[in-house]
Amino acid sequence: MGREAAITYEEVAAAADACKVGGAKPTSRGIREQLGNVGSMGTVNKLLQRWKANQGYQVAPAMVLPTGLQRAILEFMDQEATKVRAALEDELVEHQQEAADLATENERQLEQIEAQAAQLEALGADKAAAEGKAAQLALDLDGARVEAAHERAAAEMGRIELAKAQLRLEALAQLENDQVAVRLELDKERLVRISSEQTAAVLAAQKTDLEARLQDWRGQMDRAAEQLVKVQERAERLTTALDLERTARIQAEQSAAVLSVQKADLDGRLVEARALAGRLEAQQAKAPDRANQDVSGLAAGPEAERGALPDGGVLESGSVAVETGEGDSGDVRASASDAIPSKGAAKHQRSAKRDAGLGGGA
Repeated sequence: MGREAAITYEEVAAAADACKVGGAKPTSRGIREQLGNVGSMGTVNKLLQRWKANQGYQVAPAMVLPTGLQRAILEFMDQEATKVRAALEDELVEHQQEAADLATENERQLEQIEAQAAQLEALGADKAAAEGKAAQLALDLDGARVEAAHERAAAEMGRIELAKAQLRLEALAQLENDQVAVRLELDKERLVRISSEQTAAVLAAQKTDLEARLQDWRGQMDRAAEQLVKVQERAERLTTALDLERTARIQAEQSAAVLSVQKADLDGRLVEARALAGRLEAQQAKAPDRANQDVSGLAAGPEAERGALPDGGVLESGSVAVETGEGDSGDVRASASDAIPSKGAAKHQRSAKRDAGLGGGA
């Protein structure tokens, strides 16, 4: 299995932008499919996380609601929190799926490494067997050489004996019986020499064949050694790829943990928003009673036309505006135009009281 082709950040970014324009969420599997299944899941996931980091997050602007819509704050914030929670849960599911894909890829590459290791062991066993056979062939060749030397020595001894017999025949020409015996011995020696020469020829042919086979085994050993080096290099590359996949899986798990923390923080904010909405409703319910009490106290004094409320509010003729600044609770405004008399009505009441006093004194 060859090494997977490399991909670049620009290719991944272009594919992710295309998904974003099309309204789909960019995922590692989708990007890899768009690129023709080129590159490993770990490489695609790493480059996609880099693209997401460059994109950043859009922060929604603060919303200011009018007074009449304050009771809808709780429902609005529930809806927004639900949307954010759903988006985060979808992103968490995507990261979990990517982590599962990375784990599957790691297991596949681990199986490949184990297969390569088994193949390497088999090649080592073949190499050891070839070396044993070569050693045995070398021993057989040495034995054949020793046997050939013995045969040559025997042939030399035969020639020596033949020479001696010839000398005896020249010296003892009258002894025909001895001559016949010598000739028989010569024939025997000749047969032995022919047999020795044939054996030497066979051994020479065997030697040539063994040398050729030894050369062939040496060539096979060299090719096996080259293949062994290639397998070792491939195993190293696979080990490096496995380390990269493990690093990408750890990053995906860390991203999932960060998303879980963000989800918990949003849930806390939702609880705070609900408590805030409850406090706003309570303050809104209490605001008209407080405004009526303040107006009743101001209408009896000389400052009835315009006065200040004890909580920092402003009282104007014809209407009452109550403003409170309690942290993040917002502004509560209540209209009390029916409960406060106008400026002219207040003057008329004071004139009527003075006339009544004068009439009583008379």
